[in-house]
Amino acid sequence: MLEEQKYYGFTNDEIFGSIMQNKRFCKAIIQAALPDVNVVSVESIDAQKELGTKSDKSSKSVRLDIAVKDQAGSFYDVEVQVNNNHDIGPRMRYYQSSMDRDTLDRGEPYTSLLRTYLIFLCAFDPFGRGKLRYSFHLYDDEDKDVKLENNAENIIINSKGSGSSDTDLLNLQKLMNDDKIEVTGVFKEIQTQIQEYNDDPKRRNLMRTAELRMKEETAVARKEGREEEQRNTVKVFKALKPDATVAEGLAWIKANTDVSLSDEEIKAILSKSN
Repeated sequence: MLEEQKYYGFTNDEIFGSIMQNKRFCKAIIQAALPDVNVVSVESIDAQKELGTKSDKSSKSVRLDIAVKDQAGSFYDVEVQVNNNHDIGPRMRYYQSSMDRDTLDRGEPYTSLLRTYLIFLCAFDPFGRGKLRYSFHLYDDEDKDVKLENNAENIIINSKGSGSSDTDLLNLQKLMNDDKIEVTGVFKEIQTQIQEYNDDPKRRNLMRTAELRMKEETAVARKEGREEEQRNTVKVFKALKPDATVAEGLAWIKANTDVSLSDEEIKAILSKSN
């Protein structure tokens, strides 16, 4: 008996990029995430768009999954988040700031900033509240009637959530979860297109490569995160024991922590002047 082939769904990097290159599909997905917004006809779509700071090329860059502009001049970034790295807030903040810096040139007034919508399609609930859709704006802490109009909106779609009766949003959830869409319409067309990609051997190879690349990137990110935590452990010791010698610090850290940095890395952190 032949082994059943793996199904590559909407959140596969290759499939997501291909689907979102279709302007009609792209608009439908964005509109489902933004039911209260009139998404004007899509003008341009950039897959894997690289954003960096214009003034400091050494700063961390951001690679947007899908960057979209509509004919009204609004800017949309749609990201797929499969793994919960427990950094959704800082991550969205950095993506938002990168989008803003990339759309405003030196000397332009702040009012020239584009209206932006940052949409994260998550395969997990980052807040544990069970909501299908989270929407964030800036308000006064004591009076929610006072809203800071910065023309930016952050949206999280939690594919594991519930609580909505919006048909398009529910179809987007089904698409994210690889659940069958029964009703004829654009989301059914998207799912049919995904099945056609799965039936194409050349496409399957691209999807398999995309999946492996995602796994490698996730592994690297986790490794870098663990190493950064370990560096912080060394820095905390240094702050608490400023008079300890490098040799004393090295001996204590190796005996009392699970830091796996090399002796040379530990010594370098302990030796570095504040």
